[in-house]
Amino acid sequence: MKILIVDDHKMFCDGLKLILSRLEEPIETIETGSGAEALRLAGQHPDLDLVMLDINLPDSDGVALLQSFSKQYPTLPVIMLTATESRQMVQRCFDAGASGYITKSSGADLMMNAIRLVLAGGTYVPSFMVLHQEPAVSRVKVPLDNDSLALLTTRQAEVLNQLKDGISNKEIALRLGVSESTVKVHVSAILKTLGLRSRLEAALFAQQLSHGV
Repeated sequence: MKILIVDDHKMFCDGLKLILSRLEEPIETIETGSGAEALRLAGQHPDLDLVMLDINLPDSDGVALLQSFSKQYPTLPVIMLTATESRQMVQRCFDAGASGYITKSSGADLMMNAIRLVLAGGTYVPSFMVLHQEPAVSRVKVPLDNDSLALLTTRQAEVLNQLKDGISNKEIALRLGVSESTVKVHVSAILKTLGLRSRLEAALFAQQLSHGV
């Protein structure tokens, strides 16, 4: 497995490599502290499995760089690394194509679980997106009432409950004992029925429900 680390802080990179060494298969890491160099390296290594991108680089705006990755390498997952616990910034990153958002203050176990989730095809949404509010940032604009949920079938409700974990369609299919294509159909129906725009909004909606928000 090959992972590109884009961060200009050597000590953090060294710590991150120690965490990555806990993955179940051998890891090859490529490092750079430059946004421009990161895009060049991605082109040189088409077998990359993951990019871990610092949101604050000396030569690049992290969100703009993420957009470039999403445009040039749309199938390559990117996890944003940051010291900022901002709901607004999280939303900007996911809108730009991020597969995960990890704060640098996170513990090793949380980072490891987030990385595993993204490598499995899921999306890692930080817990503060649900557990804490910032008045300047609105939540998902969906009414949290029984009338909305009553529009879903029993199976769709089960799929929605799984989405809160940010897991892939394949993993949901394994959990529920159905085919991956069936899960895709249910996800599309959930988004249409509840008026949601993306899996991220569905995941946030499901997390809000589970926490009684």
